[in-house]
Amino acid sequence: MRYLPSDVPAAATGDVAVPPAFLEIGKLNKIYRSERKPIHALQDIDLHIREGEFVCIVGPSGCGKSTLMRCIAGLEPISSGRLALQGKAITEPPDDMGVVFQRDLLLEWRNILDNVLVAAEFHDLDRRQHEARARELLGLFGLSAFLDRYPRELSGGMRQRVSICRAMLLDPQLLLMDEPFGALDPFTRDELNAELQRTWLATKKTVVFITHSITEAVFLGSRVVMMARGPGRVADIVPIEIERPRGLQVRETAEFAAYVARIRDTFRQIGIT
Repeated sequence: MRYLPSDVPAAATGDVAVPPAFLEIGKLNKIYRSERKPIHALQDIDLHIREGEFVCIVGPSGCGKSTLMRCIAGLEPISSGRLALQGKAITEPPDDMGVVFQRDLLLEWRNILDNVLVAAEFHDLDRRQHEARARELLGLFGLSAFLDRYPRELSGGMRQRVSICRAMLLDPQLLLMDEPFGALDPFTRDELNAELQRTWLATKKTVVFITHSITEAVFLGSRVVMMARGPGRVADIVPIEIERPRGLQVRETAEFAAYVARIRDTFRQIGIT
């Protein structure tokens, strides 16, 4: 694996000061035990993520992207290695974290405002103290006129906006997103890509975003982590140095195309087409 400056310990960088990792993943392995033979899902994952970064993880099905996400979320124990958030080992879901899945998982019997406030209720917090924040977030995502509507009355893109608002309600510093736009049509996906970038620029949350789409990863990411399978491992990490904010038209530029081509070429070299 090729290391970036942010992945090198401070002692190895001479006089260059390297900020400590916000999320530290070191030599992480995940092995599932079975009656036949162990399944090595993740092997020696090394990734240090700085606070405020938007890191995209891209790779084919079966490379362990979602397994890695579940480990970071504290939903799966690691088999060996180090996994820490702000220096504290992750052994259970961290309090300062929000998660958005591919399926929105909204409660069909609750209106949109109440669906967002589920996050407060889950942590046994007073919903009245968080209602103003919920309304603010729904307004940020263009849903102010739908507070009393039910999920069945919303489009797929609008439902996913609600799930993002729910994940952000308690103002988490870490936002994990597991292919949140994968089931949406291309037009809605483009719209939400732009919306998510705008929100990230305004809030500077640390985001780990999983996707199958190289184009989506290059558009959104500060860095793109490429994963290979058999077992799941990091093949390369590519910093994306395209100026922000990035309009959707940036995808038509030679600079953008060069990043996409570089990532595709790396995947081809390791036998993934």
